[in-house]
Amino acid sequence: MSSLKKKGIAAAKWSTLATIVSIVVQVLQLLAVSHLLTPKDYGLMGMVMVIVAAAVNLTDMGISNAIIHRQDVTRDHLSSLYILNLATSFVISLAIFLSAPLVAAFYHEPDLVNPVRWMSLLCLIPAFGQQFEVLSRKELKFDAISKIQIAAYFAGFLIAVAGAYYGYGVYALVGSYLGNALVRSAGLMIMGWRRWTPAMHFTRGDLKGYLSFGVYQMSSNLLQSFISNLDYLILGRMYGAQTLGYYSWAYQLCIMPVQKLTPLINSVTLPIFAKIQDDLTQLRKGYIKIAEGVSYLNAPIYLGLLVTAPMLVTFAFSEKWLPSVPLIQILCVMFLIRSLVVTVQPLLQSKGRMDMYFRYTLLCMAVQVPGLFIGAYLGGMIGLCYAFVAVQIVIFCIQYSYAVKRVLGPCLSPLLRSISPGLLCGLVMVIGVLAFDWLSQALFELNTGFILQVICGALLYFAVIFYFNRNLIHAVRDKVYRRHKSVKPG
Repeated sequence: MSSLKKKGIAAAKWSTLATIVSIVVQVLQLLAVSHLLTPKDYGLMGMVMVIVAAAVNLTDMGISNAIIHRQDVTRDHLSSLYILNLATSFVISLAIFLSAPLVAAFYHEPDLVNPVRWMSLLCLIPAFGQQFEVLSRKELKFDAISKIQIAAYFAGFLIAVAGAYYGYGVYALVGSYLGNALVRSAGLMIMGWRRWTPAMHFTRGDLKGYLSFGVYQMSSNLLQSFISNLDYLILGRMYGAQTLGYYSWAYQLCIMPVQKLTPLINSVTLPIFAKIQDDLTQLRKGYIKIAEGVSYLNAPIYLGLLVTAPMLVTFAFSEKWLPSVPLIQILCVMFLIRSLVVTVQPLLQSKGRMDMYFRYTLLCMAVQVPGLFIGAYLGGMIGLCYAFVAVQIVIFCIQYSYAVKRVLGPCLSPLLRSISPGLLCGLVMVIGVLAFDWLSQALFELNTGFILQVICGALLYFAVIFYFNRNLIHAVRDKVYRRHKSVKPG
């Protein structure tokens, strides 16, 4: 096995562990806090994050991925970039702090001023540890990063639950974000300082090449942030914090798989894609293989959540969130489609084509802005969700025709063949769960609960895969067996 492949497997293992822990912690936090906070609390936090998320994307200036992409990085370069990142983050944090009254006036929510001011720190705190994380990711050293992330997740969880329990409302969520960022940044600094210590060195010449690469990355990230939070912006402005709260709660529940898996996929695939960027055949094969894996992983999650949403909300949360159920079901379809396009960013980054990614983002924005606005204007929360599905289908077509096809060549047929089996297995699972519910009620007058639905769906999904794609089961089994065998003594 090649050294690169071994590092990739190890990176995937640690990143997967951190992702699993983060999903579990986030689910536990949602379970606990949802009983204690109101929809308005979630709505206020959604309004805050529209501004803060965009600002956070400005602080990095796209330099992190430039460091990963370039193979000639020096210590002087890193010191200059570190100082630039700190200075930029401070200026942006101060700007957000001072703009808090304007944000509150835009949403007609006076209660937003102090949360926005506190959250401005989220633009500054991560900057102290960000470069150390980038250097570790470049070398595929994910073990220490994953341990720090896990500690940060638990810190954020404890702060959120304690704050909600003692009646701090939206500040429980604010504290969770800040606590997570503080623990993570402190851990990264402690880890990174042992390997490399930034020097008091700054020259403009060290920035050459990084800023030109990063400007497209930063602009793309800023536009992506605007696109990602456009729904919050529209609903918050048009319908207020209460309505946005129901939507943002449903959105948070649905986005967890994509939100956690996308950084995992990008962080592992970008260094590998960067090293094989000149081998078009291997790059195309790797891209299609990842799309297949994403399909098999996300199809049962989102289609399963779609069919079990009514039972899930009643069973795990509380009836005050029932208005979010139809939103969850529609958003599941949207996120399943979105999950199939997550690998385009590391693909273009590995080729150094951030200009193409920026233009691709502009095209997506040109579709999404009018689409979501019209949907919300005509149908409120529900209308916006249906518009989201239609927009995501169009974006999938843009992603292939404008980006993937230009970089990898024509590959639509093998790409669709790779993602179709996972989707079909998921659809069979949904039909089976619905049939199980109907038979239980028709024959035994028994309403199946959420746990029975999950068990039935999981058994059906794995049974369908085993019957129609036994090679996948064997491949996974063989990899697990070889890994277990390789660690046996003697």
